Amino acid sequence: MMYGKASPRRSDYGKILGFFILVLVISTTVFVKNYFFNGSNSLKKPNKPPSSANATLNNNRSESLDQLNPTRTSAGPIKVVYELPEKQPVVYITIDDGWYPNEEVIKLMQQYHLPITTFLIEQATQKHPDFWHEFVKSGGHIEDHTFSHPYLTHLSPTDQKNQISQPIDYLSQFGSPPNELRPPYGDFNSEVGQAAHDSGIKYIVMWDAEMENSRFTTRSGLGLKAGDIILLHWVPGLDQELIKLLNIIQKQNLGIADLTQALTGDPLTISWIKTPIPVPNPTPTTSTETSTITSGNPKTPRTSSTPRTSNTSGASNTPGASNTPGASNTPGASNTPGASNTPGASNTPGVSNTTGASNTPGASNTPGASNTPGASNTPGASNTPENSGTWGA
Repeated sequence: MMYGKASPRRSDYGKILGFFILVLVISTTVFVKNYFFNGSNSLKKPNKPPSSANATLNNNRSESLDQLNPTRTSAGPIKVVYELPEKQPVVYITIDDGWYPNEEVIKLMQQYHLPITTFLIEQATQKHPDFWHEFVKSGGHIEDHTFSHPYLTHLSPTDQKNQISQPIDYLSQFGSPPNELRPPYGDFNSEVGQAAHDSGIKYIVMWDAEMENSRFTTRSGLGLKAGDIILLHWVPGLDQELIKLLNIIQKQNLGIADLTQALTGDPLTISWIKTPIPVPNPTPTTSTETSTITSGNPKTPRTSSTPRTSNTSGASNTPGASNTPGASNTPGASNTPGASNTPGASNTPGVSNTTGASNTPGASNTPGASNTPGASNTPGASNTPENSGTWGA
């Protein structure tokens, strides 16, 4: 028997043991790296915004009705809201994300006094701060949709709080600090609720209806009803989707109310759409058009050579008529600013032109409505006692 030389069998066992130790070390390293370090970098390595090409294909919608679990009505110390009680015949419009601001949406808000609530990702908001200041001035509310739109339940409690609280500090520049949270992908649990509560959030606001690709659906499948919270996204073509939604709301004889006022129990500002709104055809962007906020900087000047004539909804610009910018151009009538529309003149449908009354172009003199000088009484919008007509009132 020879000494000092390992037997072949013992040498093989050593190699096998060494191999298993190596695998164990590698596996442990990967686990520690993924579990303990990826979450803590959620703010240092934020999600990148989608490309315009991808947005055109899938409209970049991150939330949908499929993600709802209406049996979960609380998240720790915070109440979760999917819809509101049917105390009044109203619904609530919400828009998510913020990657593609749209000037036409602002115009609709101003024209019809729409109290829209938007849940913004801080990263997206940083791209166009001027637009969001204009959004608030037009009667909108800005609320919290996290910093970079992660699945909150996949993060540590510390990172959950960072994702929720950091946007509150940034978004406060546009008005009151946000106290409503819409969790990305509708993803939340009691830990997320606790992190939201610790950040100053009072409500987790979900949804029970959505407008997606010009198709309206509800969680119940029974159609639009009072109290519904409707979801849209800031995607290309949002203005046309919004008009189609407003026409659905008008057909159901419902109003659009302020979500924040409804949650806090304050008197509601309500917008009523009296007549259907024409849906414009998509206008292709020319090579000289540089002001479309949906794909550029809101500070970029407009270089389009097309005259910016203000055409009132439903008015026809007939060839041969005098189409003065800012005037309501009715077929056959020469609508010069400052002209009095006397009996016999062609006056815009839906506008009550009382004999002897001077109807200033651009003002909608609705029967029974108090048309205060200087107030913007938009055709098709009813300024009832519930709706003072003042944006943000």
